Amino acid sequence: MFICTPGVMVAGAHVKCSDAVKLLGVTLDSALTFDKHITDITRCCYYHIRALRHIRPSLTLDTAKTIAASIVGGRLDYCNSVLYGVSQTNIDRLLRVQNVLARVVVQAPSTISSVHIRRDLH
Repeated sequence: MFICTPGVMVAGAHVKCSDAVKLLGVTLDSALTFDKHITDITRCCYYHIRALRHIRPSLTLDTAKTIAASIVGGRLDYCNSVLYGVSQTNIDRLLRVQNVLARVVVQAPSTISSVHIRRDLH
């Protein structure tokens, strides 16, 4: 049984062990739960959504839709096939990002159902 110590010696150099590694934009953790990957995705998306919220009043609806589609395509959909079988909690976190983005695009308050907003945007 191999137990990872805080570091190992490889070719005379001290190498630290890590709980997660990022490979081609996907963060793989030691248990393959993808919790860290989902956290990274949501953090990045919320950053871009906040930026979009600041400039949204100056944009047309079509421009806002285009920016939102690039956020979804570039962040939420990238390598989504590795998320097969991921926990419902993580799927819900990604869905919340999508709901917030839809509300920002149409400038809707949080009291309006995001299901109807997303359907209208498609």
